[in-house]
Amino acid sequence: MKHLVLVRHGESNLNVINKKKRVYCGQIDTHLTDFGRVQAVDAGGLINALAYLRLQRAISSPLQRAHVTLSILLAELGGNVLQLPPRSELMERSHGEFEGLSDEEVFQKFPHLRNDPNHAKFMNSYDRCAPGGETLAMVSARAWPVIDKMMSEHSDGDLLVVSHYNTIRCIIGQALKLAPEQIVKISIPNAVPIVLRLKEQYELVEGLEVNWE
Repeated sequence: MKHLVLVRHGESNLNVINKKKRVYCGQIDTHLTDFGRVQAVDAGGLINALAYLRLQRAISSPLQRAHVTLSILLAELGGNVLQLPPRSELMERSHGEFEGLSDEEVFQKFPHLRNDPNHAKFMNSYDRCAPGGETLAMVSARAWPVIDKMMSEHSDGDLLVVSHYNTIRCIIGQALKLAPEQIVKISIPNAVPIVLRLKEQYELVEGLEVNWE
């Protein structure tokens, strides 16, 4: 029996901006806010409180908001966890030509999208994407094989992964064998440890409440 611990990065500068207006962040390298750093410290405390965990390895996306969150977490967890090199496969979903743009800027650049009902749906669709961007299906296809391989490489010991909103929900979807319509219902909070236990198959243990129906 072993565990997969998934943590979304702490609050970033663009997370704050998105509370007022949508800006398509994707793979833009925005940094943590001071509050995001506090969230990362708190997440380390939450993980330390889970006495059943035996973390041996940790990995993150190379984007600063994830990589720095992992560094803060590891400082809280002590020196017994091996930090592996970041993997680009664990980056956030790319929004292609929308990256860094607000909704209004998107509509100025792509005016035909203003009245396109599919545009409003693509963010929470498994198989739609921004021009030049990734679908959630594509994110699943790049991220899950990395996690699956890492979990199968060791017969025991738990793995900590610090990544992003869409990447984490895709990983959860693949681990729990969820349908696309279930995956898009998952909401991933900042810096809350989500624990999956692997026996013969994965099961959700901590950190996520979702209605699969």
